[in-house]
Amino acid sequence: MLFRGKLNLCDLAGSEKIGKEESLDQKHLLELKTINLSLTSLGKVIQSLAQGKKLTHIPYRDSKITRLLQDSLGGNTITTLIAAVSPVIDNIEETISTLKFADRAKQIMVKVQANEMCAADDLYIQKLQKEVQHLKEILNLKRNGGASDIHQ
Repeated sequence: MLFRGKLNLCDLAGSEKIGKEESLDQKHLLELKTINLSLTSLGKVIQSLAQGKKLTHIPYRDSKITRLLQDSLGGNTITTLIAAVSPVIDNIEETISTLKFADRAKQIMVKVQANEMCAADDLYIQKLQKEVQHLKEILNLKRNGGASDIHQ
């Protein structure tokens, strides 16, 4: 039997507040906006998963980060969340927000099973992947006008 695993490491960078810095150019404002939209989408996915209803639509496709973390959030995985908080009173809003986020994420329940497969199945999958790669190469040759170079 073969066991397969996947490791995702993600630093969510915390909430990005526009008012923290005095001078921001358009590019930086757009970046902060994109980060906040991604974190909002991640929060929506976590909230949907924490409710535990299987019939509810989970909006994984609303953001690149939620799509990348789909397996870690609702798949057959064990997920560990490390929340970094600050003891400084000036950062109390971010600390409370981080703790609320961590609490929502903690409420997600998934049943995890070992990802195991038979070694014979793995060899068959590798054979199919090689065949697909070969067919892609033939298709690229035909597209580039090299149909005469194809030998069966």
